Formats: sequence, structure tokens, C-alpha cells
Amino acid sequence: MNKALAIAALLASSFQPAVAEPQIGFQVSKTGDDWIGTVIGSIQATEEVNVSAEIDSTGYLEIGAGYGLMFGQFYTEAFASYGRADSIDIYDLGIFTGTALTENLMAFASTSHEWRDTKALIDIDWLDQREWKSSIGLSYSPLAWLNTSYNFNHDRLLSGNRWSQDVVNDNINSHDITITFKPKWIEPYIKYTYGEYRVRPGERVTSESSYEMGVNFKF
Repeated sequence: MNKALAIAALLASSFQPAVAEPQIGFQVSKTGDDWIGTVIGSIQATEEVNVSAEIDSTGYLEIGAGYGLMFGQFYTEAFASYGRADSIDIYDLGIFTGTALTENLMAFASTSHEWRDTKALIDIDWLDQREWKSSIGLSYSPLAWLNTSYNFNHDRLLSGNRWSQDVVNDNINSHDITITFKPKWIEPYIKYTYGEYRVRPGERVTSESSYEMGVNFKF
């Protein structure tokens, strides 16, 4: 799941993150005929600090950390991550905020600046990209064991070009619809994404819809 959805899911369970609560997640996504599997691990090291790591079947590895605080009714978290694939390094720096509108409904938003540094045999700057990524969404829990969410994502290219991508567009939008079941220690979910987006950070832009299924374990 993306950063906004991951934090929103955490807040939906408990508006104040618990200390030293490790989570392990497994997910698989399908776009067209392609399948990608991912393993994710995270821990709330202190009340303010969380760290995470993930690796997928394409070889993409990402590590990240966040620092979050409550400001009145708003939870706000600054986050940073570094991802590495065979041909690209990805740096991301951003901020997330979320608040409860009612007992069962939450609103959240995030924005980040992403640098994509392409590794090639020769140094070609025009292969590199900077992107501004933003998202807003709602999370609704009609029952204690069920959560649904909608996320609108906007990705704006700040430098470089998308000539090497599947979609030639400097401004792309996508939508996520997620359903999560929440028994006590395990949280299976399914997510449907459509629009123009990357299935995984190290992948090319696609306009094909994708389905993602996964499960998160909480200890």
C-alpha cells in the first residue's frame, strides 16, 4: 500500500500509534498479465518515530522512516524514504496529515517530492526525474472489523520527461479503492487502482487498471 493508505489504516485502528507495535505485510498485485509480490515490515519505535522496509519480486528495495505528532485533532507525520532497483534510485520526502471527521469517518492527505536518479553506463541527466506527488482520501469504518477507503492521487512531473514511459503526460491522476477486513491480529485487504500511475515505485507509468491483494499481521 502507498504511504497515505498505510498511515490511514494505522490511524483507523488507533488514532494514536502504539509504541513498539511491529507489523508484517504480504501483498501481490496484478496489472495486465504481470504479477508483483511484495513483503513489508514496519515498527512504531516510539510514540513519534516509525521505520519500515519492503522488497518486491522485481528486486526493488525501499527503507523509510516517519516522525508523527498530534496537533489538536490532526495527526501529522513527516516522512522520508529511499528506494533502490537495478536501474534507478528513488528518494522521497513528504508530509502526511489525517483527522477524524466522525467516529467512523476519517480524512487524510499527503504531499511529497520525489527524485528519481537513473543509473546508466553513461551519466545522462535527462533520464532523471523530479516529481511532486499528492493525494487526498477518505477512510470509512462502518463496522469494527471492516474499513473502506478511497484515495485520489495526482503526480506532476517537475523535471525530465516521460518519453520513456508508457504514458506521455506531465500530469497524471489515479484512484485507489481499498477494502480491509480487521480481525484482531490479521488484516487482509484488496485494492483496485485505475488511471495513470506506477504499480510499484520502480516500475514504468501505466494506464492499465490493477488489483492488489494482501494481508498485514499485527503483533
